[in-house]
Amino acid sequence: MAMIVAAGVLQMRYTGLFDILGNPWFATPHILVIVGITCTIIGFLGCCGAIRENYCLTVSFAVLLSAILLAEFFGIIFAYTFHDSLKVNIETQLQQGLDRYSRSRGVQMTWDETQQQFACCGVYNSTDWNTIPDSCCIHLHNGCAKMPQPLLHEIGCTEAVETWITQNVALIGGFSAFAAGLQIIGVCFACCLSKTILQDFHDYYY
Repeated sequence: MAMIVAAGVLQMRYTGLFDILGNPWFATPHILVIVGITCTIIGFLGCCGAIRENYCLTVSFAVLLSAILLAEFFGIIFAYTFHDSLKVNIETQLQQGLDRYSRSRGVQMTWDETQQQFACCGVYNSTDWNTIPDSCCIHLHNGCAKMPQPLLHEIGCTEAVETWITQNVALIGGFSAFAAGLQIIGVCFACCLSKTILQDFHDYYY
């Protein structure tokens, strides 16, 4: 459930950024929704198995939860592997978006939204723009970028987005570690319960 809420927050708050960064990044909230729903279904399966003391359900719960743990482990490995090329990917996607700024109203809106949300300007700085948009202004108002000495955001969006990702990685890592700990406990309890159910079955019939 927490993953579904997190996905909704990401999608609503940073729609512009996900649009600029392209399909793999835009899919991130949807992946969180799928994972959240999957975990909810598995959790329901575990509850049913525990309440009904059903051996098959509790074993299935333990196996599926272990599979999720394994997937999370490989996901962490992939994230660290991908981290080295992260800056290059961000720069490339932002540059492509900036090049389309004057040709697409949709791109203009997403870029303006991103520059205001992340307090940044351009890919590296304001000199990336041939004509600086008003969304680069610290105090946004119509025509502010055309003033003689406009107050513009100094950092580029590459740096701003990288900083945002770095700050949130620690939070996500902490949450993931906590969730993994709960999952391990869940697997252990499910295995113990399955063993008890099986033992009771043998004692009753044999």
